[in-house]
Formats: sequence, C-alpha cells, structure tokens
Amino acid sequence: MDGQRFYLIDTPGFDDTYVSDIDVLRMLADWLNRVHQNNVRLAGIVYLHRIGDNRLGGAAMKNLRMFKKLCGDEALPRVVLATTMWGMVPEDIATRREQQLKTGDQFWGPMIQKGSRVFRQDNGEHSARRIIQHIQSLHMSSQHRPPPSLKIQTEMAAGKALDETAAGLEVEAEKERLRAKHKEEMRQLQLEWDEAQKARDVQAQKELADLKADLEAKMKKEQEDRERMRVNLEQLQRERNDELRRDRDQMHALELSSAKEIARQEAEIEKIKLVGGINQKLVAAQMEVKLQKEKTKNANLRAKLARMGKKSAGKNGGRKSNRR
Repeated sequence: MDGQRFYLIDTPGFDDTYVSDIDVLRMLADWLNRVHQNNVRLAGIVYLHRIGDNRLGGAAMKNLRMFKKLCGDEALPRVVLATTMWGMVPEDIATRREQQLKTGDQFWGPMIQKGSRVFRQDNGEHSARRIIQHIQSLHMSSQHRPPPSLKIQTEMAAGKALDETAAGLEVEAEKERLRAKHKEEMRQLQLEWDEAQKARDVQAQKELADLKADLEAKMKKEQEDRERMRVNLEQLQRERNDELRRDRDQMHALELSSAKEIARQEAEIEKIKLVGGINQKLVAAQMEVKLQKEKTKNANLRAKLARMGKKSAGKNGGRKSNRR
C-alpha cells in the first residue's frame, strides 16, 4: 500500500475450541518475543469482534482481558477495535451494540480513552483498507520513534517467566478458579464414595470410580499446564522449537504414508485397466476418484510442510530489519 509492505499476522484467540489457553499464550509469547528480538515492531494490532454477539459473555470477556494484558497501556493507541459481520444483524440493533461496546467501562470504553480506535469491518476490502490506512498513518506520524513494545515483550525481555507476566497471571487466575472447582468436586465425590461403601452399593462405587478417574486426569493435566507456564524466554523458545519439530515430523510421516497410498492405488488401477472390460473400467473410474482425493490430501500435506519449513527458517534465521 503506497509503496509500503505490510505483513498481516493472524493469531488464535483464547477459549479456542481446539487449542488450550496455555498453548495459545505460549504460541503468542514465543512469536512476539522472537520478532521483538529481531528488532521488528508491530505497527498496529487489530482486535476483531462479531457485532452479532448480543453481549460480551465469559469467553469474550476473557479474550478482552487477555488482550489488554498482552498489549499493556502503552500499546493501546496502536490498537484497532474492529466490529465484523454487520450484515448478519439489523442495523439498528448492531449500532446499539456498537455504542454499548464503545461506552461501557467493562468493555472498550477505557481502551478508547487511552487511544484505541473503533472501526467497522462492514464493507469488505474497502473497510480493510481504511483500517490499514489508519495504522499506516500512525506509523508515518511517528517515524522518528519506534512503536512501543507490547507488555509481554518487555516483561519477558526483562527476565520474567511466562507465568510472571501480566497475561500469564491472568491465565493462572483462571486456572486457579478451575482448580478450586475441581478440588471441591473431588471432595464431594469422596463423600459419595464413602456413602456408597457403607451402603455396599457396588454399581454406585463403579460409577463414582469412573468419575474420580476422569477428574484426577483433569487435575493432573492442570498441574502439567502450570509447569508449562514456568518458562523463561530461552526455555520457551527451545520448547516451542521442539514442539514444531515434532509437528513437522508427524506431518512428514503422514505425507509419506499418503504418497505410498497413491502409488498403491495407481498400481491397482493399472492392473484393472489391463484386464479390460466394462466392469473393470467402472471400477477403475471409481478408484481414480478416490485417487484424486488422496492426491489432493497429499498436496495439502506438502503445502503444510512447506509452510512449516518457512516458519522454522524464519525462527532460526539472523536478525531482521525494522520492517512491518
């Protein structure tokens, strides 16, 4: 845009369906600190919120709290609060919700007071360009001083472990509430177990034993998560490298298995074609459809491997310039 190159980095949100909050925080902290070490500063941060959400529930509020803890007050003037999916809600309702977000002390009000701006992502590319142009203007107006670092970047650069950062403490507070809840549940299960033993209720004892085993597994995972938060910058980067290497090895194994399956299916199709006949042609045609699906799957795996290779090269490369 206007001769400048912008890199847009999409990140997972907290309360993700498939990734735990701790894994999300570790990924974000690792990436943010790597670019910070390479002297790359973020020109702006875009926080997306669906205007169709009729209220900020527990998950959305947690996302917002974590976002503010990650950024810190100094970075808030670089934050864009963008509302999406305006076409899914009647405009009068959406406008009312937008006003609530902008003025509510528990929502975006304090962030706006500290310099964050609200935009509507309601008109496709045109809206996106307006947001980028705003971030570009922020960059141009402060060319002689770099954008402020995010709070988690300065905290970990100063030697704090992940669980000692503001964002880490927020995750730990959430996990502590969950641990207390599970501890109480375990106490209640033990009381019920004692009663079932007195009553010699074998069926109840079996059901309670299964519930206790599930709860113990959850509590063990919570303890493991707590340990995974106790990492400094070097440990986090080393562990993230190991995680990425394992993921890459697993993906490579899947790609090799898929390639072998493709070779097997191609050989089978050739055999059927040599036999000849209408029935064989039909079978071969059906197998070719299946083969094409396997080839698509293999291509996707190879593309993912290529992206992983580029990511790994970026992480292990030298220092980079201050481009955004």
